[in-house]
Amino acid sequence: MSDFTYTAFYDLDHTILDGNSATHLVQEARSRGVMSKKQYRHAIWLSILYKLRIGEPIGMITRMLSWLQGLNEESIMLLSREIFEQSIKDTIRTDILETIQKHRANNAAVVLLSSATTPICEPVSRFLQMDDMICTRLESKNGILTGRTIGKLVYGPEKKVRMTEYCEIQGFAPDEAWYYGDSYTDRYVLEAVGHPVAVYPDSRLLRHAKGKQWTILGA
Repeated sequence: MSDFTYTAFYDLDHTILDGNSATHLVQEARSRGVMSKKQYRHAIWLSILYKLRIGEPIGMITRMLSWLQGLNEESIMLLSREIFEQSIKDTIRTDILETIQKHRANNAAVVLLSSATTPICEPVSRFLQMDDMICTRLESKNGILTGRTIGKLVYGPEKKVRMTEYCEIQGFAPDEAWYYGDSYTDRYVLEAVGHPVAVYPDSRLLRHAKGKQWTILGA
């Protein structure tokens, strides 16, 4: 049983961050020649389709990660840390920091729960001194990334699965947990916690949150 009283889970992109962390990584990887022009165009095209909700989202996200195939895992980790210091750190929302401080004062465990990958989540989690991190893990063999993930993407219904598993292992009650998320795809985990918070929500989540009478931050 954990010494913490309850858990506050946080999404990353458009929740902790005012923007998308992967965009920073892709742009910097392209400028350094780590990503080819063809790979860059492919990633942008998939991003547009995703935003327009055209196609199956998990498949598109998986295909977006394919540019990492053959790259050294440690070099991508180092690149992500550099990008965090150069640009991503400045996009952390101050109102989200205030909620983290509030939960810490109430003896909560503060946990990152995001579909973003480990190289992106790790520097954010370390900087914010989060108590734990649940995110999409990248597969590597002998230190070389395969372009695939270990297990499922932490996306949509899978976020609920990971949250409930974490609470069960750590001895927390989901109905006492908080989740901060921005997207309609977060509704599964938002509906599974006792304290759902829609953060600068997209239009569909905003309507859903209002109908459910959830707390809305930043709308």
